[in-house]
This record gives sequence, C-alpha cells and structure tokens, in this order.
Amino acid sequence: MTTQNVIKKPVTPIKTTRRGIVTALMAFFIWGGFPLYFKQLAAYDATEIIGHRIVWTFACLLLVLVVTKRWGWIDTLKKNPRWIVFSLISGLIIATNWLTYVWAVNHDRILEASLGYFIGPLVGVALSMILFKERLRTLQWVAIGFALLSVIIQVVMIGSLPWISLILAFSFSIYGTIQRQTPLSAIDAMFVETTMLVPMCLWWFWQADVVSSQISFWLSSNIWLLMLAGPITLIPLLLFNKSTKLVAYSILSFMNYLTPTFIFFLAVFYYKEPFDLHRLAVFGLIWVGLLLFSIDLWHHRPSKMLKAARLRQKA
Repeated sequence: MTTQNVIKKPVTPIKTTRRGIVTALMAFFIWGGFPLYFKQLAAYDATEIIGHRIVWTFACLLLVLVVTKRWGWIDTLKKNPRWIVFSLISGLIIATNWLTYVWAVNHDRILEASLGYFIGPLVGVALSMILFKERLRTLQWVAIGFALLSVIIQVVMIGSLPWISLILAFSFSIYGTIQRQTPLSAIDAMFVETTMLVPMCLWWFWQADVVSSQISFWLSSNIWLLMLAGPITLIPLLLFNKSTKLVAYSILSFMNYLTPTFIFFLAVFYYKEPFDLHRLAVFGLIWVGLLLFSIDLWHHRPSKMLKAARLRQKA
C-alpha cells in the first residue's frame, strides 16, 4: 500500500482503463487469498516456508530478468553503491513481514494480520511526517488518532498488545518508505533483495533440523507446493506494477483496501476466527480512521490538484 499522501507539485493524472481495473483486482485478490495457500503449508516451519519463498522468488525473478534482458539495475547500483546496503536492509524488513504473516496464518491469527494491513496506510502517513517532514492535513491527523486509539482499546479490552498487527504495519510501511527512495524499479529491487537473502536461506536450511535440510527433499515431488511460493509472490507484483500505469492513483489507493478486507472475510467467515464486540470496536476505529483518510485522499487527488493548478495559472 502506498504511503505517498502529499502532492508537492501537479502531476499529469493517469487515465483509468477497464483493463487496468481488472489487472489491479487480480493483484489484490491474489494477495488477499494468500492465507488459502499458506494454510496448505502448515506442516512446515514458518521460517522454512519463508526461506523457500525467498529462494523461489529469486529463481522466478532471475528468469524474468534473463528473458526480458533487464540488466540496467547493475549500472544503477554502480552509480549508487549505498543502495546495496539499503537493499539488504529492505530485504530483511520484507522478510520479517513475510515471516510474521505466515506465522499468523498458520497459528490461526489471520484476523490480526488483516488488522495490520488496515493500519499500514496510516502508519505510512505517520512515517512520511517523521522522515520526510511532510505536513499532515487535519483529517490525516484524526485518522492516525483513531489508529492509536484502536491499539489502546485492544490493550485495555483484550489485554494484549496487537504485536502481529504492529509488526506487519510497521515493517510494510518502512519497506514502502525505503522503496520510495530507491533508484531501482520494484522488480529490480526485489531481485537484488532476494539475491542477498538467498545465501542466508541456504545456510539456514543447511544447519536447521527441518525437512528442507535434506537434499532428498529438494529432489522429491513434495517440494512443488513450496516452489509455488515463487510465482505466487511474483505474479501479483507484476500485475500491480502494470496496473499503476493504467489506473489513476486515487482509485488505486482505495483499491489497496481490498486485500486486508478479503483477508478479514477469510478469517471471520471461512476460518471462523473469533470476532467479538471488543475486536469489532478495534476494527471499527480503524475503519473510521481509514474512511477519513480516504476522504482526505479523494479531496487531494492528483487530477483535482492539476485542475486547481491550471486554474491558478489562468488567473
């Protein structure tokens, strides 16, 4: 989910197409359906699953780069060598996000994962204020206030800190913040990140006492389900990247909420996780905050800012 919230200069808005909407919907619903896949891997250790996700995502990305001959990122890193370190940091952050998410899914805490991705946009706005000195508008402040209140309510009413939700929200938002600054495209950045993490994963497989520590497992048919983690990770990323060129920013921002909404419905109606009045209060506050945030986003959408700028120029 994007954390860009302040338009510093008018930009030419993207024209939304039907193809773009369908492409974006496919990406968001695949992301939203991740619990259905990861539940099938419940027999494996969460760290083991993420190790495979990194390895096979790297393999898929390498195939894409070879086929499309995308090697411009090498020159980019030569000109910006510090981004090698930043790529390692961002890779570790997104790996933490993935690990927390998989652990939550396989420990029947999908509802908390959903809450984390609902909180994410508001955390991103707060980080923009802290790191980039961006000025928040009134509704944005109020929205963040509702998010903070929801955390307090959970601590007081349910008696526990929503650590899964907070780790997911902060890790994803920090990762997004780094991606806002990187000179690499999303695909190239993820390839560099996974390239740096693959040796760590292979070392972990080698020294850990898990199924994947056995060479015979990698040569067996049982590995196919884990191998799917690669394309399942890459496909929605490619679809989303495509949709950003075919769907207006304001519409795409609202569609971002489809993923946590789908996860929420899976948790409550399919996996039957408990959803009492206390949790309703927590989610209710977040939803109110997101509604206010969305209203503010709509009022300050790029197309409206561009139109206002043109009127000022004519005046």
